[in-house]
Amino acid sequence: KGEGLSDVVCAVVRYSGGIKLGAGGLIRAYGGTARLALRVGPNKILIPTSSVRVVTSASNAGSVYQAIGKFGGSTSDEGYSDSGDLEATLTCESEFMEQLQNDIRDATKGKATFGEA
Repeated sequence: KGEGLSDVVCAVVRYSGGIKLGAGGLIRAYGGTARLALRVGPNKILIPTSSVRVVTSASNAGSVYQAIGKFGGSTSDEGYSDSGDLEATLTCESEFMEQLQNDIRDATKGKATFGEA
C-alpha cells in the first residue's frame, strides 16, 4: 500500500541463525527488505480484459472492426460460417465491453449476437 501497488505478493526469506531480532526487529527487517525489493523490482501494470464472441452478417464486418478499433481492442478466431455470417472473438478492456457491444448492436441495427468466447 505504501508503494502505491495492489495485488502484489512479496516473500522475504531469512535463514535462521545470527542475531535474534525479536518481533519488532523482524517486522522492520522484513518490511524494509520488502519495500526495497518493490522499489527496485520491475512493475507491470495489468489491465483487466474481457472477450466475447460475435456473430453477424458479413455486410456488418466493417462496423464490427470500426467499433473494436474505437475501444483499442483486438479480434481473433475470425471466420465466416456456411451461411456467410462473420464470426469473431472480440477482446478489449473490461470496462469498455458493455459499450462495445452496445455500439455494435446500434451499428448493425440489432443484427449482431454475442456469446461466450
